[in-house]
Amino acid sequence: MSRTSILAVFAAVFPWGSVFAAGTAEAPVAVGAEVCASCHAEQSESFRKTTHGRKTLSSAKLASGCESCHGPGSLHVAAAGDKSNPGFSTMKNLKKLGADEQADTCLSCHKDKNLMFWKTGAHRRNSVGCLKCHSVHEGEGRKSLAKGATEGCLKCHAKQKADMKLASHHPVPEGKMTCASCHNPHGGIEGNLKADSEEEQCAKCHVEKVGPFAFEHPPVADGCKNCHGVHGSANDRLLKVPQGFLCLSCHQKAHGSTSTILSVNQRERCSECHREIHGSDRAQSFAQ
Repeated sequence: MSRTSILAVFAAVFPWGSVFAAGTAEAPVAVGAEVCASCHAEQSESFRKTTHGRKTLSSAKLASGCESCHGPGSLHVAAAGDKSNPGFSTMKNLKKLGADEQADTCLSCHKDKNLMFWKTGAHRRNSVGCLKCHSVHEGEGRKSLAKGATEGCLKCHAKQKADMKLASHHPVPEGKMTCASCHNPHGGIEGNLKADSEEEQCAKCHVEKVGPFAFEHPPVADGCKNCHGVHGSANDRLLKVPQGFLCLSCHQKAHGSTSTILSVNQRERCSECHREIHGSDRAQSFAQ
């Protein structure tokens, strides 16, 4: 059946479309996804291939298809494409909503525990709406991402993208990790981390560096970022500066004058002798 035929049948069955246009506000009712598809064929076809589209057959929350998110469409259909008709605008266009309004629509169904920090998270505070990262009609994968998990983040986070191109970095560009390995994009503590602190987050992979040790190295106990960059560094092992100079920033008198230490550390690494540099159960000098 053609679009014109469907609209004609609809107008005959629901004659109140013209009544609405005349000024009597009627409550819109659902018309079904088939009617939506008569005008929005391309969106309907791509939607069917997405996670949301497939779930319309099995999820009570999506039983109304398009109208589950956009609202009942009878008045919109009755307007027959006439944008001057008040009924045309009765359907919700999520792309034109503000970030909070988008989130309210999505969160009416999505109540996963990972979303509990959304209202206090950095993305919400910066007015980043759900559709900045997700595409309901064309998104890929289980999370309907508009772009890949890492690509989607780095399109906004330019500094982190640049850091990851440095010689030493977490293996995100290589695909062994994603930004979501450490961060919850929907909100969290200290930079949307998936832990209560940066140290706890690092410890999930680097537990052997955390201790507790009999002899603690104070800057390590204070925080990993005292010595390491997070997303990338020009120095080995994500160090903020070359190892010798990093150690000297605290241990200027460890082996004599500063000039002597500098000349030594230009040729050698402190960790060649102090091998348990994060902490030790055996030696206060952190030497094996």
